[in-house]
Amino acid sequence: MEPLAIEIKIAEELVVRGQEWPVQGPPVVMFHDHGDDLDCWQGTDRLLADRGFRVISLDLPNHGLSDDCVQEDSMLETLVEIIKNVSEVWGPIGLCSYGSISSELCQMRGPDAPITHVMVSPRAPAAGVSLRAGSGDEMSQLVVAATNDGERSEEARLLFDSLGAKKLWASVAATRHGPSLIKSHDHLVDDMAVFLRRTLVPPHLKWTAATHEKAAGEFLDAESERE
Repeated sequence: MEPLAIEIKIAEELVVRGQEWPVQGPPVVMFHDHGDDLDCWQGTDRLLADRGFRVISLDLPNHGLSDDCVQEDSMLETLVEIIKNVSEVWGPIGLCSYGSISSELCQMRGPDAPITHVMVSPRAPAAGVSLRAGSGDEMSQLVVAATNDGERSEEARLLFDSLGAKKLWASVAATRHGPSLIKSHDHLVDDMAVFLRRTLVPPHLKWTAATHEKAAGEFLDAESERE
């Protein structure tokens, strides 16, 4: 199995590009950090796809093959639009992110927030930005971090402590961070997969059943009209 190239049109002048592993399973969107591109997840995306997830890796606006963003929307607002577009097609989604972008994504609330979120070595909020207590309480969140990474380990813990009740901490004695931490400790992919199965699969199955029921109803209505 190989990934497929995809495009998501966010606005008239903004198209984000990436790749999708066409697995018949719950969708997991992988975002890279500022200044990086989707290739940072290479290898990890395949491993998650092999574990039954429709993995979608995207280049953020102004990165990689995606368009430059000419609007004044914040990055978080743009990410919300990306998530809404994916959800409309594939239903409830999970996120996977790392670094500074994680501290932006974990602030999402309301109906457009993802079901679940895996954060690898998240950075603490930027100076002047404070996370409200329980800022991510509408979605389950897993923080994966190294314990011997000095300031980066401290930042991950700081962000974890600021989250709501639906959170889980997974750590490993290491000095690497971000995608390189996952690549050097393959068992962490299994930890991520278990978390996603517990938090994402049930709502995905519920959405799939409802979607099939709606489609069947529309088909029967159309057949009745023909008669």
